[in-house]
Amino acid sequence: MEHDAAWKRLFGLPILVEHLLRGFVAQAAGWLDFRSLQKLSASWAGADRQQRHGDAAWRVNYCKRKPGRSLVLLLEFQSTVDKSMASRVLRYAGMAHDELRRQGALDADRELRLLPVVVYSGAPVWSAPGGATGISVSDDGELMLPLPYSYLSLDVRRLEQHHLPSRNIVSTVFKLDALETSEKVVLQMRDLSDWLPKEVGSARANIVFSAILEWLVSMAPKRHPDSGTALAVAKLQREVRDREKSMALLAERMKQWEADWLQQGIEQGIEQGINQGIEQGINQGIDRGLAQERELLRRQAELKFDAATAEELARRLAAVTDAARLTEVGCRIIDCGTGAELLARTDSS
Repeated sequence: MEHDAAWKRLFGLPILVEHLLRGFVAQAAGWLDFRSLQKLSASWAGADRQQRHGDAAWRVNYCKRKPGRSLVLLLEFQSTVDKSMASRVLRYAGMAHDELRRQGALDADRELRLLPVVVYSGAPVWSAPGGATGISVSDDGELMLPLPYSYLSLDVRRLEQHHLPSRNIVSTVFKLDALETSEKVVLQMRDLSDWLPKEVGSARANIVFSAILEWLVSMAPKRHPDSGTALAVAKLQREVRDREKSMALLAERMKQWEADWLQQGIEQGIEQGINQGIEQGINQGIDRGLAQERELLRRQAELKFDAATAEELARRLAAVTDAARLTEVGCRIIDCGTGAELLARTDSS
């Protein structure tokens, strides 16, 4: 199903897997070396030579204090309740053990440490047997589920939103899946774009941001067929596609954009000047160029801070005709940490 495939693509990023373990299996995360995360094939060959296809499989080593051990994470994404999930998990576990044994890739003690996780995003409550809402960890880091065929069940719509781990990418995804309006989706994405680069760096943040937007594009028409969410997501995609990879690069290009717009305005003004007079046309063209620059500053302030800051900045810059001062404001958008600081520094100049 396309719904489940969208989740699979999203969790093809190792940082999503890391945040899943850190946020929702936190008691085990301290034992793991996330630098060793490795994607495995989720297709297993059974004794009957038939292929069984899971959704995603990852392997991560334990830290150096527990050498020779690793954790294999099996991920299944469900939009409908599958009553046979416990038996599927048991079958996948056996096939995974056989496959890794044939490869000589079991742990040093020839054991397979397996954690199956089911991410369920359907409307009815997940009611399949075998699901556990939590796991325990022994003193030496071994993960323990209630029963051998158990799996960690994450029923996305029933998780308490206010208790989800903060600054966690998977928490954001779960919140997005539960939101009802396009306005809330946009606000959640802007919140993500504010903190994620500080946590993982701009390059990785852009990859994650784009992947979540692709996921939203797949999910929105089914989750919100009668709302503006799909249009809002498309708008966000355009913002990301047009956004510079870093605000520093924007600062370097600001002066060139300014010159280009002024030149464009002059050229348009000269054309109008045939009927209106050259000088009047040039002045009108320059005014248009400055207006375009003010609009860019408004959009950048909204992207980095919020709509209220952007509108207030636009009001304060409405009468500014000094191109150099507008360029300074662009640099301040990059430097300032909050919208309030930006507005205060704009006033001070």
